[in-house]
Amino acid sequence: MMDNNTFHKILVIFSDESYNKYQNEVMNLLHFIRAFHPVSIVNPERFNRFEGQVEKICHEMKDMMDLQYFQFALNSLLAILEDAHTYFMPEDGLIYPYEIRYYEGCFYLYAIDSKYPDFTGKEIVSINGIPVKNIRSAMRKAMPSENKVKAGLWSFYLNRKALLHQIGLDTAKGVCLGFHDGSSLLFKSETEKRSGWHQVNFPPYPVTVKRDDLFSYQIIENKCYLQFNAMYDLQWYLQLCQITGTKVEDNYLNFLPSFSDFIDKMDADINQHHIRKLVVDMRYNGGGNSMLGDQLLQYLGVDTGTISRYKTLVRKSDFLFKCMPDFYDCSKCKSEELITMGDFENLHSLPKIKNRFEGKVIFIQGQNTFSSANYLLTTVKDNHLFPIIGTPTSQKPTCFGDVLPVELPFTGTKGYISHSFFERPDVRRNEEYCLYPDFHIPMSMDERLNGIDKCWEWIEMNIMYYL
Repeated sequence: MMDNNTFHKILVIFSDESYNKYQNEVMNLLHFIRAFHPVSIVNPERFNRFEGQVEKICHEMKDMMDLQYFQFALNSLLAILEDAHTYFMPEDGLIYPYEIRYYEGCFYLYAIDSKYPDFTGKEIVSINGIPVKNIRSAMRKAMPSENKVKAGLWSFYLNRKALLHQIGLDTAKGVCLGFHDGSSLLFKSETEKRSGWHQVNFPPYPVTVKRDDLFSYQIIENKCYLQFNAMYDLQWYLQLCQITGTKVEDNYLNFLPSFSDFIDKMDADINQHHIRKLVVDMRYNGGGNSMLGDQLLQYLGVDTGTISRYKTLVRKSDFLFKCMPDFYDCSKCKSEELITMGDFENLHSLPKIKNRFEGKVIFIQGQNTFSSANYLLTTVKDNHLFPIIGTPTSQKPTCFGDVLPVELPFTGTKGYISHSFFERPDVRRNEEYCLYPDFHIPMSMDERLNGIDKCWEWIEMNIMYYL
């Protein structure tokens, strides 16, 4: 899966003078999804439901005057596609003075006005009297997601009046958050600015605390801990510039590390310390370029040419070719069809990894393991390569992806739309909604607030058996 931050304006395919700009935006998006997104070919029934809902949304937008309400309504329409990669980003606007986050099945108060410091970290059980279970179900229909984990992760928008309206919450008297300990807080009005906020403080676990590096490692006693936070590197950036025909920027050349060079450095340190146990932590990894996953597997001694691989299909379209001219040869395929990724002669592989790790390996995953990170771990899981511990991920293993950043023509709304479809190696499990670990290790909010990492504790306790 690849990513790109240059936003491409969608062409005006549909325009009706009797419609306002929001209605024209919805109709135009429908025509674009039909021609660009794989869903109309992969799952026509789902696309038909999407198309059938457009007329209803258009009618609701007849008197629409608020951009944020429009954008959340648009995301509720996209939710029908069941594609967590395809969504639009709501504009900044009025918010209630709190922030909510999701963790391991629960909502908690992440930040609030500094006069309420004792409330941060508390588990939320209701909003305006509606149980959180119902809120999460409503979020599945309001924001693009593939499972309840991803629906929960959209909770940082639950301070937006427009989203609360979209999920059916009456905010005429404000917003009341009910907490697990029986206490509650009422917010009567929204604000435009966030100032003097107090946010929850999670004590960092010394070994596994999230680092700012894209990837980093530590030698800890008889094992190496690799924190693989993002699948981006210098070679990925150069490849992306080639595909999109964009200029290479010097600041990226100076900033981005090389994953292959990183592996060489880590391998030298591993050999110097005679390490034969490797822990790969992907709990913070939201994806990037899946080819970095191939490089890691090569280092771990996996022949990537002999294992069962994902089947990757790309939706051919004139728009994609204009935005990514070196991605494929448009003369070799018919219009509006799916092309197998192996047919892309212009897509160069990243450098091969020469060194090999010959010890034992274990992976850690979590709720934020997404996109290409999920892709890598699904490949590991379906080929029974290495054990995986942690919690379920926030997307389906068989899914849409490879987003193109786009801008809508009538409102300037920015977002991402998938142009590829990924089918997991073990097709018998295509309908599974999450990638499940081999060993499920849940962790409570109380444990997190006390600086406990159950996954690392499990590894320390079971290192003799699994590593």
